[in-house]
Amino acid sequence: MKTIDELLDWEDDWLERDGFDEGEERNAWLEEGVQLYKQFIQIDKREPRYSITLSELYLEVGRDEKLKRGNQLRAYETLRSATIHAPNKPDAFYHLSFLLAKEKRRWEAVLFYGNEALEKGLTSSRRIKLLCNLALGYARLGYLSKSRTLFEQARELDTDMDHEWFIELYSDRIKENRREPILLKETNEKRKLVSREDYTTVIDDAMDGKCVVLDLTKEDKFFRAGKDDIRLERKEAEILGYLMDHSMTSCPKRRIEESVWEDRKVSASAVKRYITSIRRKLSQAMGREDISEAVLVTTNDGYEWKSDIPSIVLR
Repeated sequence: MKTIDELLDWEDDWLERDGFDEGEERNAWLEEGVQLYKQFIQIDKREPRYSITLSELYLEVGRDEKLKRGNQLRAYETLRSATIHAPNKPDAFYHLSFLLAKEKRRWEAVLFYGNEALEKGLTSSRRIKLLCNLALGYARLGYLSKSRTLFEQARELDTDMDHEWFIELYSDRIKENRREPILLKETNEKRKLVSREDYTTVIDDAMDGKCVVLDLTKEDKFFRAGKDDIRLERKEAEILGYLMDHSMTSCPKRRIEESVWEDRKVSASAVKRYITSIRRKLSQAMGREDISEAVLVTTNDGYEWKSDIPSIVLR
């Protein structure tokens, strides 16, 4: 066992190495993180940040389905323990509500933990997202009026419209009575619901070089363009999705960190390293050498997506 200061130094070093691509190197990094945050929890069970990070690492480790199911259970148990040891903090309750909705679809428990998080003072973007998750839970249990009310509250809180796609995705899950609606977002156009046939057409257009597509509809995330389809690591996909959703707008590094990492600790250079990796993959997919000058550019305070061909995000 290490001291808390030794663990914090280890954490700084571990975070500085965030940004590895998929593969054995990244899996080794994730497994190291699991060991790190297990030790954090042994020293301080009342700090939910450690349990939240550990649960997220469990959900990322490994590709084997049997291992994934075991890690889902470990993530659930880690968060549930955090709610017991930090009963007055909303963080673990918030993450547990989403985990139960995504992995288990236990709607009564989704509502219990979600409402607990709201009552404990959850604020900002996490409150908006949790209202959507609760709205889905109430709808699945037949309380449609309550569900509509929560969506209205989420829209009122989303004054900058940063979470418009998230609200629409969850509301469409209810309206269509489907688990996986597909939302298509074109540059400077309103997001719209599309069919599986439309989805296939868009992918074909990308292969023909008529557009570029960030496909976030499945577990594996892809950037699709005329030269190649390139698989993206999860955080690469989240960062690129944020930038493409806000195309032709300079996105400050701080806003990217808040959107992608939420309440997790992040190193000062993490976004820069991910942007470097994203640019390399965009260059391969698009067959261009001018990505940093004409597609994904650096601005005074962050980064901007300004592709000169039609750009589409599928969620």
